[in-house]
Amino acid sequence: MSASELIIRRPRPEDFEAIVAIEQASFADAWEPENFYNLVTPPAEHCRVAERDGKLVGYWVGSRIDEEAELANLAVDPALRRSGVGARLLADFLDHVGALERTTVFLEVRVSNAPAIALYRRYGFAELSRRKAYYQKPEEDAAVMARRPARIRFLTQ
Repeated sequence: MSASELIIRRPRPEDFEAIVAIEQASFADAWEPENFYNLVTPPAEHCRVAERDGKLVGYWVGSRIDEEAELANLAVDPALRRSGVGARLLADFLDHVGALERTTVFLEVRVSNAPAIALYRRYGFAELSRRKAYYQKPEEDAAVMARRPARIRFLTQ
């Protein structure tokens, strides 16, 4: 699948079941379905879905307060991973929260999720710290990563 064929849009109520299915296929410690129901009825401002040929193939959920944003969740249909969908969703999120302007973006990711960490690094994220036993099922640390606008540098750079 070519990432250029994607349509990224706000979620609709009819997307609920597909979002939950992708979430449950993606994460052992998946969010509860009602969390997603609240995002699609009415559509949340800080949530987008990726659609191809009328089929939902991924989504992101995030937030922004002042000059900070958080990518809370990004998932892609397991059959379409490493096809560019995740990169397009991440780029859309960064654009949506104004990350190129003045916003610092944070996220947590399982330390064992090498493909996601590599994607985040390609988009300018760096690891700040670790959160012990942040994830359950199985228990695992989270890498806390951040991406700062170009005008702001990490102290360690």
